[in-house]
Amino acid sequence: MKFLTHILLAGLFAVASAFTYSQEIVAQDLQAGGDDVVAVLSQSPDHTVFAQLIEEAQLTETLRQPGPFTILAPNDEAFEPISGELETMREDPQQLQNLLINHLFQGEANSDEVEENFGIDVDEGDIDAANGVIHSIDEVLIQ
Repeated sequence: MKFLTHILLAGLFAVASAFTYSQEIVAQDLQAGGDDVVAVLSQSPDHTVFAQLIEEAQLTETLRQPGPFTILAPNDEAFEPISGELETMREDPQQLQNLLINHLFQGEANSDEVEENFGIDVDEGDIDAANGVIHSIDEVLIQ
């Protein structure tokens, strides 16, 4: 029985160490200049509006945390049909944050999971970042 206890404790220690190590790797990747979701979006020529809105809504620092995050990023064309509403939202930071929060999820989901669970068509999916994954979509999610 004492031997089994030692094996169980060793196993728990190994799992805890592996989890801690994986968190440290993510933190090191971010510190070493690994591109987080904000950086990846900022570099995309197709997501300039969404990247700007994240900055305006003051969500940049939140999305630079270790995560992981899943981002459903509307492309620039997706904002054209709601340009008037968008200008109104930009005047109200809370309303803008509420709009963006519809596109941000804690945890990591691949494009198949997003399409299946949310019924959203992903144009380009599984774009990796140091702290999550981005899926490009062609609609703005308004609730």
